[in-house]
Amino acid sequence: MVSKKIFLDSLNRECKPENHAYTRVITNYSQVSARYVVTDFYKNGRKKMTGCTLDRDILKKDGEFIYFFKNGSKEAVINFKDDHKEGKEINWYENQIKKSEKQNIWNPKTKTSQTLLLNFWNENKEQIVTDGNGEYEGTEGFTTQKGTIKDGLKQGIWQGTDTLNKVTFIEKYEKGVLISGTKTDENNISYSYPSKGKEVAKKSASNH
Repeated sequence: MVSKKIFLDSLNRECKPENHAYTRVITNYSQVSARYVVTDFYKNGRKKMTGCTLDRDILKKDGEFIYFFKNGSKEAVINFKDDHKEGKEINWYENQIKKSEKQNIWNPKTKTSQTLLLNFWNENKEQIVTDGNGEYEGTEGFTTQKGTIKDGLKQGIWQGTDTLNKVTFIEKYEKGVLISGTKTDENNISYSYPSKGKEVAKKSASNH
């Protein structure tokens, strides 16, 4: 049974060993199998992610995946089915305070996914979303945002900042569906978008 080791850059693309940020090991690579165990490691040797893939050469997540912070503490447990999030998802802060409990729903017929935020705790251990309802305020990656969660979904006006793209935004949601939004960049230029991927340069009359 031979394993395969590959080197990945910071964007998880395969790269030369001298440029790597992570390494990936595919266990039982030499065998013909329905699933292969895949584990990513940080440069410090600690695990970054572990789970199973349906394809030994392309990462197709299936089953439970566990993610870790660089210090070795657990970051998330997420379930996948045929490379799509499905089922329960739990996230933690780096100090191991529980951050959130989510329910992911994947519809293979319509190829659509939906994530319900069931419970959320801020870094002060205060539960601000309970049983899918509450006033959310938090940061995921480069995005900080706040707004109302109703029945697990975004509802009403949401506002926030995206430090990666250097924009602020105000968005309106109805049962988790984006109705309208306005982004303002660092040059104070605003543009509105009726839906994701359909951005228009002018402001619509409905936006404030």
